[in-house]
Amino acid sequence: MKKRWPRAVLWAGPIFFLLASLSFRVPQLLDGRMGPTESYALDSTRLEVKTVATNLNGVWDMVWGPDNWIWFTEQDGKVRRLNPETGQILDLLQIPDYYRKRLGLMSMVLHPDWKTSPQVFINYTHMQPDSVIVSKLVRYTYNGKNLIKPVLLYQIPGYLGHNGSRLVVSKDRKLLWATGDLKQKETILDPKFPNGKVLRLNLDGTIPADNPFPGSPVWAMGFRVPQGLVFASNGNLFIAEHGDATDDEVNRVVKGASYGWPHIAGFSDLPDEERYAADHPTVFPVKAWTPTIAPAGMDYYDGNIPEWKNALLLSTLKDQSLRVLRLDAKKEKIVDEQIHFSKQFGRLRDVCVSPSGAVFIGTSNRDWNPIANFPIPADDRIIRISRAGTIPKAARVAKAQKSADAEPAALLYASYCASCHKPDGRGVPGSFPSLVASSRLKGDKKALIKFILTGSQSASGEGMPAFGFMSDKQLAEVVSYVRVKLAGEASGVSAEEIKQVRADKK
Repeated sequence: MKKRWPRAVLWAGPIFFLLASLSFRVPQLLDGRMGPTESYALDSTRLEVKTVATNLNGVWDMVWGPDNWIWFTEQDGKVRRLNPETGQILDLLQIPDYYRKRLGLMSMVLHPDWKTSPQVFINYTHMQPDSVIVSKLVRYTYNGKNLIKPVLLYQIPGYLGHNGSRLVVSKDRKLLWATGDLKQKETILDPKFPNGKVLRLNLDGTIPADNPFPGSPVWAMGFRVPQGLVFASNGNLFIAEHGDATDDEVNRVVKGASYGWPHIAGFSDLPDEERYAADHPTVFPVKAWTPTIAPAGMDYYDGNIPEWKNALLLSTLKDQSLRVLRLDAKKEKIVDEQIHFSKQFGRLRDVCVSPSGAVFIGTSNRDWNPIANFPIPADDRIIRISRAGTIPKAARVAKAQKSADAEPAALLYASYCASCHKPDGRGVPGSFPSLVASSRLKGDKKALIKFILTGSQSASGEGMPAFGFMSDKQLAEVVSYVRVKLAGEASGVSAEEIKQVRADKK
């Protein structure tokens, strides 16, 4: 049994409640086209929180531009720039051939030598005339007003989801591109294929001669769905990726390394994982989360908010929070985690740090996987978080420690099931089935338990992950909750029944 549940004392309701009780928000006056200003308290620092852009459509990537504006992408094919002081937005590009069922336009990065090479690199999904989905890397040139002259640098297979992605440029002028596994597990650890990888290219799209696999763009492999990629100030590269039912991860990316997916999720703590790791050199994460939080965009912070210095700032979708992951002095390990703004703004897809130390977060509430109570009329938004002053010592809020002693069924459902099947169990039409109308939930208990323990996968790669890592007690609680509360069955499932099905499988 995976030893994951003890780590869960760091998540969910009790911590969210605690953090909410340690912060205060005071609405201020509206400022022109900008949103209201609010206050948020850290240990010793008072932050100002203000919405600087509204009515956007699935913000995916944000970068600080050479004009001191925020350049950002929206999933409906738009590249735009935002004046963070006035809220003015100017359009740069509408990509004509993007394909968006789940993703569409995703990542963007600017050329580091902007004065001599005013170029922008963009990644988006596209459907070809033969209905095959591909993922394009295209370079555009900025003419002072718009992005023009598209040049296709590289193209790889794509999918409805699981494409990744995130782009960064290294100090040695190489383009790093985090790609998703495309639900094609058999090729994730094969350097001949680009899925589930960090790819490394020259800025003209050619393959560098010093890549670890000759003739291949692959720099590292063994990732599931990475959506965060960032360099720390010393050049260490970190990636954030979605796990399956367990083990979202942050990893430090090393040349030529394998990170284990799909054979290993998180740390090697199952017998099959241990056997695989014994024969295959594998790098383990610097941080993993179970229950999952759906990590997305990530940036490095060393600005004027002292509690956040030398940290990875991580936006999350499922958890709807900003995570502050403090690094050690060598910038190799995560030594502390703080959780902020939980459930306040909805799904957060990206985070961007300005040279002044201000932090900008972008919401993704109008994407394909909506959550309860969102989108609100102003969505999607870009929100600025900046230092506003120091809290006097006498007024500082004392921190407290709490642990999750109970494992209520509703909390288990919220942590493992609700992001797909939604809090009311009605799912997402065309993507995640309704539990309310599920004949499987209302059918034979043993068949249901076996299905949940082993999961399923269709020919297209879609399906449900296996939940065999959970204890009999946890499974009994959450399955009973779903059967009785959502599907309307009279009887639940006992831990003894789950134990017996496990024994029968063996």
